[in-house]
Amino acid sequence: MQIAFEAWFDHAGRDHEIVSDEIFRYLNEAQDEVTDELFMKFEQDQVITDDLRVLVEKDSEVNALYAGASAAPGSFQADYATIPADYRYMIAARVEVKYNRQNVTIVAPTIDQARTITGSSTTASYLVRLSQSDDIYRLLLDPFNRTMYYDPLGTINGTKLIVYTDPKFICERFFLDYLRVPNQISLTGPVPSEFPDHLHKEIVDRAINRYVQRSSILQPTQTSN
Repeated sequence: MQIAFEAWFDHAGRDHEIVSDEIFRYLNEAQDEVTDELFMKFEQDQVITDDLRVLVEKDSEVNALYAGASAAPGSFQADYATIPADYRYMIAARVEVKYNRQNVTIVAPTIDQARTITGSSTTASYLVRLSQSDDIYRLLLDPFNRTMYYDPLGTINGTKLIVYTDPKFICERFFLDYLRVPNQISLTGPVPSEFPDHLHKEIVDRAINRYVQRSSILQPTQTSN
């Protein structure tokens, strides 16, 4: 891909002094841009879904930790998962909960530690209903949309997936399906890009366009009268 990038200068009849590190910076910016655009159509188009499949991480297990009572209004509380460092986009999240329809008895919880309960409970796994953070409080206070052990409500806040709980359940662990950050394009990498070959030209073309937009190489030369 570096060779294809540099070949553009020869084709355009232009001299350049751009170094390899800078070329790879443009290529990686272009690769990120392609990733973002493809994800917008992920699982809507089979070809695009196949293109991104190499970046999909499934059932990544993360323990649940207590977020504190102040993280939610009223009688609600919250547990969270720390999202993996290579996360780019969330596809889906499941949470394993312990619940009791008559309310659970929780051992005095400590923030950033796992919560535990005493007495009888049932363990089950449910899909997290992800929502925008701006809507969380409204949904929690809506009796028809609030969080339930069989329909846990959650949101992504920075590097955390937060799931809100009521007095009937706690979260034990999360299973995340997400799109990870693609490996950086570099001279030392095992392949030019993780994406299929048919996307390599798209990445190179976008990298060149980024370079052209940021440089003065194609600006018209001013002539004096």
